[in-house]
This record gives sequence, C-alpha cells and structure tokens, in this order.
Amino acid sequence: MAGRGAARSGEQSGGDAARLEAQIEAARDQLAVTIDQIADRVAPANVAAEAKSKARSIVVNPDGSLKKDRVIKIAAVAGIILAIGAWRRYH
Repeated sequence: MAGRGAARSGEQSGGDAARLEAQIEAARDQLAVTIDQIADRVAPANVAAEAKSKARSIVVNPDGSLKKDRVIKIAAVAGIILAIGAWRRYH
C-alpha cells in the first residue's frame, strides 16, 4: 500500500508541476503581449501621431471646419509672445 500512495503522490505532483508550467507559460505570454503594447504605445511615430491628433482636435471640429474662436486665441497669444520677444531683443 505504501507503494500506491507514493505513486499517487508522484502523479499529483506531476499534475501540479504541469499545471504550474502551464500557468507560467500563460503568464509569460501575457507579459509578452503587455510589453508589445507598451512598446507600441511609446514608439516615436505613435507618440507624434497622438500629439498631432490632440493638437488638431483643439483647432478643428469633427466635421473638418476650424474652431475660429480657438484659432483667434492661439494667434493672439502667439502675437503677444512674438511682440514681447521683439521688444526684449531691441530694448
């Protein structure tokens, strides 16, 4: 009888080991997917495209027309900054 118990214990530990290996493999696969997603998210081309999209959404309506009030505000701020820069340079 001692032999049967030892055999069952070996089978259970073998099953536990296989299950553990499967869990490790699944975790490894999920980690690889996560790393790929992070790499995709921080790729320079993707970061630039996201910034461009955000900047565009500030001044362009979904239908493609300009948000004139925002364009005017941005132009006014840019004009003030240029005027201050010119004044500081020549004074």
